[in-house]
Order: sequence, then structure tokens, then C-alpha cells
Amino acid sequence: MKLYETLYQAVIDKAKHTSVDFIQIGISYTSVRTSDGGSGIAFTFLSEHESCTVVKDPMDYEGKSAEGLLNLLFSKEIVERSAALALVNALNFHKAEKMDTDTGTLFGDLGIKNGSRISMVGYFGPVLRELEAMNVTVDILDSNRSLGTKEAFYKTLKGGETEALILTSTSIINKTTEEILENLLPGTPYVMLGPTTPMIPESFSHLPVTILAGSVPVDPDGVLKAVRHGKGTPAIQKFCRKVYTKV
Repeated sequence: MKLYETLYQAVIDKAKHTSVDFIQIGISYTSVRTSDGGSGIAFTFLSEHESCTVVKDPMDYEGKSAEGLLNLLFSKEIVERSAALALVNALNFHKAEKMDTDTGTLFGDLGIKNGSRISMVGYFGPVLRELEAMNVTVDILDSNRSLGTKEAFYKTLKGGETEALILTSTSIINKTTEEILENLLPGTPYVMLGPTTPMIPESFSHLPVTILAGSVPVDPDGVLKAVRHGKGTPAIQKFCRKVYTKV
């Protein structure tokens, strides 16, 4: 079973009894609010488009059962999958807000120390600066920034040269999570990282995930405004609490 399928199974029952209050698809992030007070965010993946229409789905999901929007996890359109994953996080909001706050133990929990070599999918600037200060060698794969190639990156993962993997949770949206992990040497610790991360440990039981590190909105209105204004992670995090759990 694929990850987006296990995420669907984790929240479908709640979706049937919850409605969508609000959807905001920003150029950087998407935010969804639900009738039970849930609030969730996910990275907005925008594919190339030939017209002014970005979202082709004619359905208006606001005010309707969340089940309809949740079904877009299976959509062929990547921007629609972004909205569906934001909904997953909104439906899981009340569970996620009870999770422990991230206290900065990630490097230690992954076994990263001075002089380590690790791999990173997605460009996490603040994390990268901390790693560089520790003289950690970081192999990066990020297609948006034209960093790395799959061939070289996967060779490093397969060869056991990397001691840990930091994996962006946006890989769920573009459906590359499993492909990346198939190339990771068994036993290598890794974290699913970023505001997009669904804090649903049971959905990752079929994968060797070590840590989930995500964000829970504490000021949903602030999050919506940041999304509406096209702000990125640093601005959105001001209105969220970082949450963290070992799996």
C-alpha cells in the first residue's frame, strides 16, 4: 500500500463526519480549515500550465463533506493532491496538537555528529547551515534548485555512504517517497521533515521511518494570512508550533 493510501485510510472515517470550511491555495503553501476547528497546511505543488486555470476540478468543496476533497489524494493533478494533504493535516489537527514540541534533538536522534555525511531531499536552508557549522557533508537532491541528480544521489544512498537521511514531506505530494526509500540502505535513520508532514505515525508503519517532524497551526488566522500573501516557511512557522515524534 502506498503512503497516500495509508494516509487516506487513517482519516477517512473522520472525513465522512466533517466538512470543509475554507481552502486557500497559495503560491507557496495551501491551507485548509475544517468544521471541527482543524487547521492544516501543505506545500503547494504547481505543475506547468498553459492557461490561467491552475485547478481544473470544477467542484467547490467548501461547505461540503471533507470526503470529497480527501479523494483528491488520488488525483492526477499535483496541486489538487497538495490541497488533499493539507486536509489530511487538518483532519489530524486535534491529535497532532497533543504531540510533543520539537526541542531540537533531531541531529542527536539521527546520530549526526561533527564530520558526518548525510543526505537531504529538499533544501532546508536553516538546517543546512547548522549542519555545515558541524562540518557535516550534505548530499542534496532538489529539482527545484537544480541540486544533485537522482543517479548520483541514489548511488550514495545504496552504497551506505550516508549516515542519515532528511526527507522533505513534499515527496508525498509528488509521489516520490517510496522511490527514494527503496534506494536507502536498510537501517539508515531518516526523518520526514517540514510543515507538510502528516503527524500520523501509523500511516508510516510500512516504511522504515525514524522520526516525524511537522508543524501544527496555533494561530490559524495568521497561517491563512501568510498563505494568502504567498509567504514561505519562515513566515508560516511564526503561527505554528513544531511537533516531533519518534516512530
